[in-house]
Amino acid sequence: MSDPSSVLFVSRYYWPELIGSAPFSTDIAEWLAAHDRPTTVVSGLPHYPHDDVFPAYRDGRCRRETVCGVEVVRLHAGPPRGGSAVARMANEAEFLLRGLAALIAGRVKRHSVVLALCPSILCVALGVAARRRGGVCVAVVHDIQSGLAEKLGMVGGGHMARLMRAAERAILNRTDLVAVLSSEMKDQLRRIGITVPIEVIPLWVDTDHIQAAPAVARSGVKVLYSGNLGRKQGLGQVVALARELADRRLDIEIVLRGDGNQAGELLDQIKSLGLTNIHLAELQPNEALGTALAACDIHLVPQRPDAAAFAVPSKVFNIMAVGRPFVATALPDSVLWRLQRQSGAFLCVPPDDPPTFAEAVIRLADDSRLRQELGRRGREFVEAHYAKQRILGHLVDRLDAVVAAK
Repeated sequence: MSDPSSVLFVSRYYWPELIGSAPFSTDIAEWLAAHDRPTTVVSGLPHYPHDDVFPAYRDGRCRRETVCGVEVVRLHAGPPRGGSAVARMANEAEFLLRGLAALIAGRVKRHSVVLALCPSILCVALGVAARRRGGVCVAVVHDIQSGLAEKLGMVGGGHMARLMRAAERAILNRTDLVAVLSSEMKDQLRRIGITVPIEVIPLWVDTDHIQAAPAVARSGVKVLYSGNLGRKQGLGQVVALARELADRRLDIEIVLRGDGNQAGELLDQIKSLGLTNIHLAELQPNEALGTALAACDIHLVPQRPDAAAFAVPSKVFNIMAVGRPFVATALPDSVLWRLQRQSGAFLCVPPDDPPTFAEAVIRLADDSRLRQELGRRGREFVEAHYAKQRILGHLVDRLDAVVAAK
């Protein structure tokens, strides 16, 4: 039997993965452990965003380890075998089945307090199964899978989408609390039929670790996209931006720093268009995140408009924290557009509009004082509203309240 004060955290992705939900899962677990709540994480074999398991975790190595005070148990579930929706679902089902087997075998103990992070609704299903009788399970929803999959064309709007929504409804309604990133996500879940309490707990930034940095002196202007090179990011807009700027402003250099399943396709597009003002670069380790984000003048946050209500781009808070402005593509009245009005720290333009996107980038490129002012506002905004201590402190308070009520 587990310690009644301990927490089990089920998350498909975890350290040493650097992007996606892994950094946030790691922050949550380490925060709990540092605040007198012994924490065990159940995760898979680290691979994201690659198609192969990281070398240190192959051949059965590091299946149980302690990292920063957190015990991490790895299930033998690696990357999906293919990029289709069916392959992803099969991989998530494998994670669930291996987790259930670990519970039955006693390798993972049931707990009175369980957290489960979704983008995978089957992680939440495993969290529900791991909850002891009379205990609590809290789902932290960073992506609404059914909406993303449907809007991104990964599943049709028919039986598969309805099945995914039914699964989300059935599983989330068996939890005690659902935490989401925005009021828009809360509204989406209510429309699906989620009836349990839903709390908005936004993403956060470690304002102690990531500091504002002075501008870098250079002859031209460096523009950066940093993060996952995936389908929902709408990175074709960045290639279109580069094409728009190619004949007008060769002093503006665009860097796509990251990795993901769209990297090869993006590289092919860049080569076929003969663009020399944009190139790909590798991700930097988390320890160098602040330095890497501050090494440019302007950031880009493209977003596919059809997926905007189902996911929130986490990178915006880290960009603000280093004191850099960015240009986001978003529909009016979307999460990002409202954030822009609240913070005054960046520019928003309509999606899939390369000339307007280019004009916004040029405006910032030509006005260093505006860049500095937007960067200052961004830093002050995240310190006031999205600092790690504030957000994770609230998450723990809500978790404690749910436990006390149960």
